[in-house]
Amino acid sequence: MRRTTSNLLSSLSAAASFLAMGVLPTGCARSPAESFGMIGFRGMRVVFVSDSSQVAMRDDSPALLDVPYVPGSGVPETLVRVAAGHSLYVWGADCGSQFAPKRVTWDPRMGLSHASDGWNVGDVAVLRGYARATNTDYIVVLNRVNVRRGLGQTGERLSKLPYAEVSLDISVIDAKEGNRVWRSPAQGRAESSSSPESLVPKAMDLAVDNFFAALPEVHRWGCRDIVDRFK
Repeated sequence: MRRTTSNLLSSLSAAASFLAMGVLPTGCARSPAESFGMIGFRGMRVVFVSDSSQVAMRDDSPALLDVPYVPGSGVPETLVRVAAGHSLYVWGADCGSQFAPKRVTWDPRMGLSHASDGWNVGDVAVLRGYARATNTDYIVVLNRVNVRRGLGQTGERLSKLPYAEVSLDISVIDAKEGNRVWRSPAQGRAESSSSPESLVPKAMDLAVDNFFAALPEVHRWGCRDIVDRFK
């Protein structure tokens, strides 16, 4: 499945905004977001954390109530967290020549705290100590996952087609500098007439694509199937 045109335009617009901020002439020190806009993840060691995220799931159609959100057995919210973390890590692993991804669980030694606007830095000294001990450059923390499923209408006959929408809220922490440099929303949508059980994983992968699409220089990284992924 492809991302919707609006998602693509939104991602490219976000990328352009960050790049624009990074090249504007100024006599002042750059803000954290501007610095991240120039650096991105290229050549960095990036840690992905998803086990601390909030999860909200909703079905708008009774026909989907018995369809699992993601494959596997266990608590649905936990499975969604695991799937989201895996998707983020796999994207990074596909681009392993550009940055070193690592998937970990949340640890108090990270010095992070959870607030109403997502994970942020709680103790700078603790965070910098964690960065030195683990050789970490960035921590990508998944704040929240929203999943919505339903039956849409398409075509002249208005036949109902199952769909899933996934929205991710992500914090990017500069571990060595000790601050949050970005809070990024990302959305994905998938539709299928034959495999409703695959809708959420596909929509989640597309939302992760959207997150990485907004990173600086991502289109030049030469990741596997990068051209097709962003069509």
